[in-house]
Amino acid sequence: MLFAQVARADERPNVLVIMADDLGYSDTSPFGGEMNTPALESLASNGVRMSNFYVTPRCSNTRASLLTGQQSHAVGLPNLAGDGTQLPKNHVFISEVLQASGYNTYMSGKWHLGNTENFGSVPDGHVRDPRVRGFDHYWGYTENHSQDNFQGNYRLLSDEIQERSYTTSGDGPGEPGTFYQTDAIGDYTLDFLQHSRDKNSSDGTDNPFFTYVAFGSPHFPLQARDEWVDPLVERYEVGWDVLRDERLTRMQELGLIDESVALSARSDVANTNHGETLHQIRAWDSLDSDRQSDLTRRMAIYSAMVERVDYNVGRILDDLEAHGELDNTIVVFLSDNGADGEWHEFGKNASETPRTGAALDSMGTTTNSADKDIFYGTGWANVGSTPYRNYKHYTHEGGIKSPAIIQWNNGLNASLAGQISTQVSDVRDLMPTLLALTGNEYPDEWTDLSGTTYQTQPLLTESLADFLTTGASLDDRQLGWEHEGNRAFRVGDWKLVSSNFGSTSGGAGINEWELYNLADDPTEVNDLAGNAAYQEQFDYMLAGYERWAYQNKVTTTLPWSAADFNLDGELTTEDIEAFVSGWLKVAAQGSMETFARGDVNLDGDTDIDDFLLMRKAFELGGQGQLIAEFDANQQVPEPSSVVMASALLAGLLLCTRVAHEHNQQRLIELNPQGVAQ
Repeated sequence: MLFAQVARADERPNVLVIMADDLGYSDTSPFGGEMNTPALESLASNGVRMSNFYVTPRCSNTRASLLTGQQSHAVGLPNLAGDGTQLPKNHVFISEVLQASGYNTYMSGKWHLGNTENFGSVPDGHVRDPRVRGFDHYWGYTENHSQDNFQGNYRLLSDEIQERSYTTSGDGPGEPGTFYQTDAIGDYTLDFLQHSRDKNSSDGTDNPFFTYVAFGSPHFPLQARDEWVDPLVERYEVGWDVLRDERLTRMQELGLIDESVALSARSDVANTNHGETLHQIRAWDSLDSDRQSDLTRRMAIYSAMVERVDYNVGRILDDLEAHGELDNTIVVFLSDNGADGEWHEFGKNASETPRTGAALDSMGTTTNSADKDIFYGTGWANVGSTPYRNYKHYTHEGGIKSPAIIQWNNGLNASLAGQISTQVSDVRDLMPTLLALTGNEYPDEWTDLSGTTYQTQPLLTESLADFLTTGASLDDRQLGWEHEGNRAFRVGDWKLVSSNFGSTSGGAGINEWELYNLADDPTEVNDLAGNAAYQEQFDYMLAGYERWAYQNKVTTTLPWSAADFNLDGELTTEDIEAFVSGWLKVAAQGSMETFARGDVNLDGDTDIDDFLLMRKAFELGGQGQLIAEFDANQQVPEPSSVVMASALLAGLLLCTRVAHEHNQQRLIELNPQGVAQ
């Protein structure tokens, strides 16, 4: 058990977690945006803005990390969850723990965590049923990553909540009805809060609530009512270049960004799914007037969606305040990833023809098929990431920083209220944090609704409970990321990062590592990876990434295997020879040279444990037979005990004694950086 109890049952706080979908770091007014977001302003004035709060580069991965406290790879989600995805039985949801401790638990909005059948079922349940994972009641959508905002596929999963009545079409052709997704999520959240009060009154209890509100906005398709969109068009006619400059200025005035920080160059448009090659985002002034008008309207729709999220956040906060519940409610607001750059400056792809006239006016505001499937594009996403590089999918700062705010009037340390904190934190921290603040402990094992009892993985993250209640900062954090081959590792102010498309700036290429000191270079423009003065730091970071990847079950395609010691993108006998021949060559204990010669687990020694990790890397890389043949040739037994481990060590010693001299230096020759990648 990990956490001491800090609250008695009769004093336990309510918990409200609100997640926006694809919201950019600088979109809202508390983080420098021009959008009208008074509810978030209120949260920021009473709570703490977390300027270094990290999430994953993609939506379902962050949702998994939020609810489990685990790196998403470790719970079976290296990439996006499909409707049929089933998570493994090695974790527990925070909703399950809080439900078991007496909390009334609710969820409204986007699920995107796959099929729940392997964890059990509920009467009249669904194959993707949040009630199986600890939520008493649910309304929202459990299919796909998004739904039509006016006419999508939604369901209420509850035997106690009254279903609301909406219309999905208006009086005229294409006119929306009364239903709008973001408003409906707000409606049902209010119903759930009232249900909790009524239940406590009926049962004679005073149980707190846990409510998870997962808005589907401003994720595509861009859709909003024309009366919300029309007044915002003029705001965005200045274009994305001017808007980025204006946002940076406001961020600096707010104290979010140091005044010495210059705006990064316009980011790149990756050569993915849009019909053009890799290129830098075009300058706004280079676009013709029709294209500018089309893109301006898209951004106005996006802004209207964000402002509607804020409107509903305000409804929820007002309801809590009216019932005297706000002060003892921990409110967490965040976005699931960076701004969505899918896929091109012009929208979804390069072939999109600018809309004009009536087609432009109706874009995203009707139920007609021609007005759907609207993306706002990479240029505006780059604005959302101001002042950082890149966006959703990628592990540069623009893809993984979230505009998080935490408010708790009864418990937040006074030194934090209304302030901006630079404390490095991660979405996985919310699990141990909220458990500690609600007087709960992380369970070593869990029994699901199917009746199966299984062991849970330990949490490899930190609790923010002491930070929030005392203001005491956490020591330098070690955080890692991997998604679609995009990788990053942060230790203190240092960050190692790579992208799967490279760059147009003449810097790092595809999958090549970049190194930044974020204290001096928060926008990642001065790559130190090729600077000999920082080679030791580079080696340290790279070794740390490999260790993090192994600990969190990050098993990507080659050449990123921990066992690809000669960096040729393949697992072969040469990697084994390089490992073994370098393994027994004496190196200074704890040095990067030690890791280069086989200290895979970074404990300062090259020993039997390192060989076992190398074996595992081969197995995960699909080359288990190769390592098995090596064992057989060297007469190395399976190390199932200390005796067997000693025998394996003896076998490797024998193998090394007969190795050629050139093999003894293979690792250093093939990897002059002195570390396995």
